[in-house]
Amino acid sequence: MAIRHYWSMAAAAVGFRLALVLFGGNLHLASRPEVSTPLTSLRRLAEGYWLKQASMSPYSGSMYHGSPLLLSVLGPLTSSKRSGGHHAHIYCSLVFVAVDFLAAMLIRSTGRRLQMARNRSLKSLDLTRSVNSSGLAPLAAFGYVMATHLSLYPAILILPVTLLLGYGPDSPPPKVFLLKGLSASKVGMPENEISTGQRDFRQFAWKPVLHFTLWVFIWSCYVLLLSSIILNNVGGRQEMFEKTYGFILTVKDLSPNIGVLWYFFAEVFDVFRNFFLIVFNMNIVFMVLPLAIRLKHRPCFLAFVYTAIVAMLKSYPSAGDSALYLGLLGLFANELAEMQFTFFLFFGYIGVSLLSPVMHNLWIWRGTGNANFYFATGLAYTCLQTVLVVESVSSMIKHDRKLRLLVKA
Repeated sequence: MAIRHYWSMAAAAVGFRLALVLFGGNLHLASRPEVSTPLTSLRRLAEGYWLKQASMSPYSGSMYHGSPLLLSVLGPLTSSKRSGGHHAHIYCSLVFVAVDFLAAMLIRSTGRRLQMARNRSLKSLDLTRSVNSSGLAPLAAFGYVMATHLSLYPAILILPVTLLLGYGPDSPPPKVFLLKGLSASKVGMPENEISTGQRDFRQFAWKPVLHFTLWVFIWSCYVLLLSSIILNNVGGRQEMFEKTYGFILTVKDLSPNIGVLWYFFAEVFDVFRNFFLIVFNMNIVFMVLPLAIRLKHRPCFLAFVYTAIVAMLKSYPSAGDSALYLGLLGLFANELAEMQFTFFLFFGYIGVSLLSPVMHNLWIWRGTGNANFYFATGLAYTCLQTVLVVESVSSMIKHDRKLRLLVKA
């Protein structure tokens, strides 16, 4: 029944997406600031592809700021000559629907693996059979390199991936296993079995990590080589870095989005701009190491937290960023069952989703509002994400603390 229910939900979701693609032209979703950003806009991609076809640099002007690989993969689908004009966006949207469906399948597979590891660890508190690497280091390295190449921010996921390959999937904290060993020694369990279980848990598997690092280097060189070939005679890698990663870090485009940086840098004095750029960009970096130290035994949950923080603090956020970490949230339904403010968060996200288009319409089209109207929804959206991150981390820590108390008792 659960499998049938899952496939019914998946079919309904795909059907809804296809309905929006085929019959949602009047909604103008492609131009909505909640969905389209300077980095994800199909119109900007089409402009970059047209410049490349005209033997000019796709980064000429200030339109395109994406990867040159997208010009070769999605660029032909945006061409009016090949795609039939108004049907161009349909072909690109179908590709996005297929990729999102594949991502859903991968999240489901990850959830099943986490459930198996959770059941084994809670049953016997012995992870010696569930920490083995899956042997997919090349595929993991490819996904990591491509994600970092396309949007830069996934670079911080190197820590969760390393912990996942080294220690295995999420498990109770190490203190639980130490307490289990002490309690087992009191009831007469042989000391060699206790020490073996603890030693296996503490051991870090360096081989898959080194394998992953090697493949990251190989894929990075391959991606840079392909980018150089695509930009041959129409640009170069230095221009690509300046127009993509430099554009992300310097927040040069102040067009409205659901974040808060566009409004802040539109109001800040130019003399303080560089200072606040450093502050906002380092805000993400400063959270990486403390969270990794505290949640090193839960690499998948750590990746979820990093993804949510990036979606909250990145320079050009979109609704797709929230869809990613909210999709990952279901992987930890058991651990986060006692999370507080769930009612507030659920209806808060719905309220922001409804108010954001209204405030944008009052400001841009009707002229009865101002930028503060739309910025207020972005600020509320950021606050909701902050509450979600804080409460989820707090709930996970409480869950681990309860496990220690249960084992100790």
